[in-house]
Amino acid sequence: MRIPVKFDGASLLFLVSFILMSFGAGLHPGQSQAPAPIAIQNLPPAAPQSAESAQAPPAEEEAAPPMFEVEVQVVTVPVTVTDRDGNFVTDLNPTDFRILDNGKQQRIENFELSFDPLSMVVVVQTSGRVAKALEEIKRSGILFTQLILGETGEAAIITFDREVRLAQDFTSDPEKIESTLKNIKAGTDEVHLSDAVSRALTILQRRGKGRRKVAVVISEARDTGSSATAGFVLRGAQQMGISVYTVSLDSVRGMIDRTKSEGPAAAYPAGVIWRPGPANAPPTPDTQIPIGTANLNILPLIEELVTYTKNLLGGNHMKFYATGSGAADFSSNNMESLENAITRIGQELRDQYMLTYRPNNLDKPSFHHILVQAARPGEKLNVRTRPGYMYTRGGKGAAAPPPPSNVR
Repeated sequence: MRIPVKFDGASLLFLVSFILMSFGAGLHPGQSQAPAPIAIQNLPPAAPQSAESAQAPPAEEEAAPPMFEVEVQVVTVPVTVTDRDGNFVTDLNPTDFRILDNGKQQRIENFELSFDPLSMVVVVQTSGRVAKALEEIKRSGILFTQLILGETGEAAIITFDREVRLAQDFTSDPEKIESTLKNIKAGTDEVHLSDAVSRALTILQRRGKGRRKVAVVISEARDTGSSATAGFVLRGAQQMGISVYTVSLDSVRGMIDRTKSEGPAAAYPAGVIWRPGPANAPPTPDTQIPIGTANLNILPLIEELVTYTKNLLGGNHMKFYATGSGAADFSSNNMESLENAITRIGQELRDQYMLTYRPNNLDKPSFHHILVQAARPGEKLNVRTRPGYMYTRGGKGAAAPPPPSNVR
């Protein structure tokens, strides 16, 4: 016998609420609440992973991107000093240096040449746009292992196009590093550069204390849809003291190579204005004008990007990551220029000074400009370091962007 059931408004509301509560109780906690930010300073070194596990990081790593915020107590500044001929100057004393933080002189607490063992992430664009350059990059593995890492260094390799992949987790085995680079393959045409650099910072922050942390990015100076903003990524590099060296691949060369094999290209590279050439001649490096980089003082823009974690629209991402982290940007359009860039990076990392100070002016959240001066009687010296850092009072800064859906 069926018993007719009637619901009034209150009963129906109770039933719906009960069903929703029952459904919610079965959800994984990670689905019902936002993950807690990672405390960068207290992270232990990551346990070694096999090559198989490196290809598929845990799901929680994708769901919980780090905040890239550090409570500023001690600032360590890598400083590169060269003479007027571009030669590295390595015989200076602490008294030859002067550090200004927001215009206020600081006391140097520690001074040394960079002898710490190196943790490096090599980030390589593998989109089909740079297939020609990939053949040269494949042969560069021995340069990284012999000229940069040496006997105490370790390296990981990240490749990216539309997706970001950990091709090789940290290892000190030169054969694994060289073999991984040798076997990279071209993928889609997209270039998610900022997502790839963000991933490099994520795995670098987990390396142990007492290691120098560096990323070397080999890519075109373009980004076609990263989830992470350039400002967020650059801010993370500055907060953690990670130098991002960049080797910019020639977009024109890749376009011309593809035009020869596939016919006319569908569009010009993003972020580039073209001047028409004579008689419809193909574009060359002399006829391209990168938007946002010509005749522009980029330091104010770096401050704005880091302060508000904005994206960089139409500018040269590679140049900004290098300049904003105190590193250098090189260009490569053949094997020789690629070798020269890697060699120069290795020389610079061995010949840098590491200066440490405790800021005496952390009174309110703001971007702190760093100015390092070096003097030697009768000689003009050129000094390069990161332009500053963002003080956020215990690391309470801007929230991280949504996790990239293309990272695996």
